[in-house]
Amino acid sequence: MTDFFISYTHADAKWAEWIAYILEEEGFSTIIQAWDFRPGSNFVLEMQNAATTAARTIMVLSPDYLNSKMAAPEWASAFAQDPQGLERRLIPVMVRKCEPGGLLPTIVQIRVVGLSEDVAKDAIIAGVRNARAKPSKRPIFPGTGIDPVPHKAFPGAATELTRKSVIPRMPRQWTDADRKRFLKDGFAEIRTIFEKNLKQADEEEPRVEVDFTPTSPFDFSAEIFIDGNSKARCRVWLANDFGSQSIRFQEGNTTGDAFNESLYPSTDGEPSLFATMALSDIEFKRIFDIKKLTAERAAAYLWMKFVKPLSY
Repeated sequence: MTDFFISYTHADAKWAEWIAYILEEEGFSTIIQAWDFRPGSNFVLEMQNAATTAARTIMVLSPDYLNSKMAAPEWASAFAQDPQGLERRLIPVMVRKCEPGGLLPTIVQIRVVGLSEDVAKDAIIAGVRNARAKPSKRPIFPGTGIDPVPHKAFPGAATELTRKSVIPRMPRQWTDADRKRFLKDGFAEIRTIFEKNLKQADEEEPRVEVDFTPTSPFDFSAEIFIDGNSKARCRVWLANDFGSQSIRFQEGNTTGDAFNESLYPSTDGEPSLFATMALSDIEFKRIFDIKKLTAERAAAYLWMKFVKPLSY
């Protein structure tokens, strides 16, 4: 049985191929019209076979997909086999902003709208897995150092994270002002991601209630309730101890300023954050470069620590 059938419309063909490619890089098998429906075959029969024999169906969700009469039977087949979502047979991946109606809003989505390629890939791979902590990036090839397989072009908009420079980056020494400014910007990004994710969780799952409480511009707490019971809680704040600033993370119902993680700015090279307490955590080390976290990756790291209790 094939792992994934990629359901999409012509307008999102580039997205569909990119998604299929990164899934196959991770060892999954896929069926996709662009690669598997060969000239001379019966399109309707191929589509029926793909929809019924794949373990799961990925919807490449966009306004065009929602308006497509051909796409509806494809996702309906997967939905009919698993209407309660217990086997996660239907996985929507929103690649362009849209408003699904009918039964679709009840299905939790993977949203990659506006994300950089690395973050989008991590979101999809993490979303389709159950609990396995395989690295989001392919390990460096231990042989010649040459990658014989060309990467599929990322169809999203180019960002500072994906754009290549024509000259090598030159190392520089940070000033105290640089560190202070970067920490403030990093905290602002973390706060934004937490607030956005909590809002999405609250909108997508009826059993979930959330609380986001900012106590100052650089201190907030977050909490997730399931069926009225508190299941995940944390506090994040910008600390200044003995003249050294860091972003602190406290999980659970701990009081005071005790913390479970502290993010410090790196002392040279590119602007990044160092997760000092993740050195011994193999699970997170497989997913994140804990010594070189961008503000965006730091937010993703702390969010994963925050929601980890929900998987127990």
